[in-house]
Amino acid sequence: MDRKVAFGSLLFVAIVWGSTFPIIKVSLSYIDPMSFLLFRFVIASLVLLPFIYKKINRRDALYGSLVGVPLFVGYVTQTIGLEYTSPSMSGLITGIYIILTPILSIFVLKNGADLVKIYLAMAAFVGMALMTVSSTSGEIIGNLLTLVTAVCYALQMVLTEKYLLKGDPLVFTFFQLVIVAVLSLLVSPGSVMKVGALTNSYVLFSVLFNAILGTSLAIWFMSAAIRSISAYLSALILVIEPVSAVVVSTIFFHFPISGLMVLGGVIILVAMVLAINRENKKI
Repeated sequence: MDRKVAFGSLLFVAIVWGSTFPIIKVSLSYIDPMSFLLFRFVIASLVLLPFIYKKINRRDALYGSLVGVPLFVGYVTQTIGLEYTSPSMSGLITGIYIILTPILSIFVLKNGADLVKIYLAMAAFVGMALMTVSSTSGEIIGNLLTLVTAVCYALQMVLTEKYLLKGDPLVFTFFQLVIVAVLSLLVSPGSVMKVGALTNSYVLFSVLFNAILGTSLAIWFMSAAIRSISAYLSALILVIEPVSAVVVSTIFFHFPISGLMVLGGVIILVAMVLAINRENKKI
């Protein structure tokens, strides 16, 4: 994938993922998190199946499945967390994976320690703490679950860079999605019986939007982009995701934001922008 195409693809992913936070939040009024995830990832897998069934190979199946495990944990904690916290808060805290990605790269990819990246990660955590100060106990639970999401997403990106260098992004993505669907069913077998929830027009829209745009296309684009550039640079471009989450949540869904949340969010975004600026100077 050409670098400009990779950047454009990641911009699309960031905007789509940012908009999924409020959409999913509203959906959870009508469907439980595990059922939502099961239907989302089953449909997402089926969307990709016609394009990959002739290209399936052992390597991409194995490593795609491996990377699907942290992806599953990330989506579970994020979706359940959205039951307790606002989509704006969820989007900003999830965005911390952008800072955590280079930290995990030190251990997984052996990239070497970088104190500046570590300091920026610490600043992002301070921002998250400020956002959480005025939260209720339920919101704090949601925020902590979403922090686990950020760690899992960062790990997923780093492992994708490690294992996809010689693989097919589409096949690799397919097996990630299949693993999330299978694990969702294993964790909550009764979810398959909730298919009736799809008769609700909003739930159906949300599942299809998240399955096709927010999952099949987004994860495929992200995987291909990571192979072309790097997990860290890809994560930096995705800084637009938490911004998109706040904008869409506030303007279109009227979810409230507080002063401390704004301050914490600004600190997180500034840390991300400083990281982007620093990385750009190396290119």
